[in-house]
Amino acid sequence: MKALLAYILFNTIILTVSAQTDSMSVFVCDNLKQKQSITQDITKQNGITQDSLRLNVLAQDSLKLSSITQDSLKLSSITQDSLSHLDKKKKNFFVRAYYFFDRILSPPRDSSYIDVQNYNWCAEVQLTNRFELLDLDGGSEFRLTVAPKVRTRVGPFFGWRFAFLGYNIDIKSIFLNNDDMDLGGSVYSSAFGLDLFYRRVGGNYNIRRLTIKGTDYSSLLKGEPFDGINMGMTRISFYYVTNYKRYSHQAAFSQTNRQLRSAGSLILGGAYAHNRCTIDWQDLANTINERSHQQYIAYEGFGYMKNDEISLTAGYGYNWVFSKNWLAAGEITGSLGYLIQNNSLRGNVNTSSSNMDILDYLDNFRRKYMCFNSTVRLAILWNNGPWFAGTQGIAFYYQHGNEQITSRNILGTVYVYVGFNF
Repeated sequence: MKALLAYILFNTIILTVSAQTDSMSVFVCDNLKQKQSITQDITKQNGITQDSLRLNVLAQDSLKLSSITQDSLKLSSITQDSLSHLDKKKKNFFVRAYYFFDRILSPPRDSSYIDVQNYNWCAEVQLTNRFELLDLDGGSEFRLTVAPKVRTRVGPFFGWRFAFLGYNIDIKSIFLNNDDMDLGGSVYSSAFGLDLFYRRVGGNYNIRRLTIKGTDYSSLLKGEPFDGINMGMTRISFYYVTNYKRYSHQAAFSQTNRQLRSAGSLILGGAYAHNRCTIDWQDLANTINERSHQQYIAYEGFGYMKNDEISLTAGYGYNWVFSKNWLAAGEITGSLGYLIQNNSLRGNVNTSSSNMDILDYLDNFRRKYMCFNSTVRLAILWNNGPWFAGTQGIAFYYQHGNEQITSRNILGTVYVYVGFNF
């Protein structure tokens, strides 16, 4: 019995100790899991902190790199300014002036209307036929109309970007002495243009009409050569094309650009001219005497005229593109100017305002101080870029004078040309 009680007590103690041991094991396991969880949380927090530190380092590096880049840009800007300043110092006055005028003379244009070519040079051969009619009207004193024979001239023309210069030679007088001289030059740009003329005609006229103090000698002298007239003109004309972005004066009259679509423009400008005219009345009297077999006394009236002209010009031009690479162009301008007389008068000319009514005064003012000019240009041409060919007609009308005489000069020219750009 005692042994049985001792066995039961021993087993009870063993079970109690085992239960406590299991409870302790569970507690220890729970503690270990909590510690592992805490350790993992700490590790995650450390990872986040490390990532934050890395981001901070990267941000600092980016700021340093941005600062270095800005310093580099500043240094580059300073270097460019220094180089530009040095380049400007190296460029002389003529180079700076060239770039200045290039910006003014080559403003932007509408590429759908104008094909701006990249050629700098132009060369052409031009055949010129010239027609002229000169009418000297002295009122009731005399009226003389002369015209030279049609002149055929040939000559080379060269152009560099805006400038165009050429010289015409009279084919009939290549091997003969001739005092006639006809020089012309032009400066063309998209918006502006400048025409230069220097003309000296030393006779070679034929009489068309002659009336002196009511006596008509036209039938007697018609067709007779008369070398007693000398004409001179030095003229500078300036113009501005208002619609230069779409209308190309160069495409029509200098072939340095191509008009792609039809367009027109108002043209404004001005001109200065120096005109002179002399008549040898003794030479004319000798011609009359030879033809009439009578003694004619030379007229002692008008002998020469010299004046300076300042005028303003307005007109309109239109370019018609009727097929690919083909262009038909037309332009008409008129000018009204003021004359500055440089000659003294001879003959019985009444310039006293007390003996004139208002109409006579206005007519005298018009004859002495007013001048009228006009120009008509027509052209048809083919231009594919490097090569061009065409024909052009120009008619000039010049009217000027003084109290004694009114000079009317009609000058017509027809050009046929072929050339190339390079």
